[in-house]
Amino acid sequence: MRVLAARFRDRGAASVVRERLLSALHGDASDVDIAPLGTPGQPESSDMVLAGRFPDNDADVAERLISDAGGEVVANVDEALTRPRSRPHSNPWKTGFRRERLLA
Repeated sequence: MRVLAARFRDRGAASVVRERLLSALHGDASDVDIAPLGTPGQPESSDMVLAGRFPDNDADVAERLISDAGGEVVANVDEALTRPRSRPHSNPWKTGFRRERLLA
């Protein structure tokens, strides 16, 4: 799976592309949605972001539809890179390890 995110100048264009994606990919596009795009400390704008998960073989079609509609693809990454990194399991301290044995 690929995760794509794109920036649009207005809500209407982002909505149209979302519907085109769902239609062109026959419902294979999962988790596709739009939301306002804001930048902290900057004035409000009409910019929108469209983001979604797409099967690997459909990501090129999605990217082309986005670009053809005037959207700017800002991310196209493997879904595995969007998951939290796993932390290695740490070994608990041994019972013989005590504060009074630590040297400062």
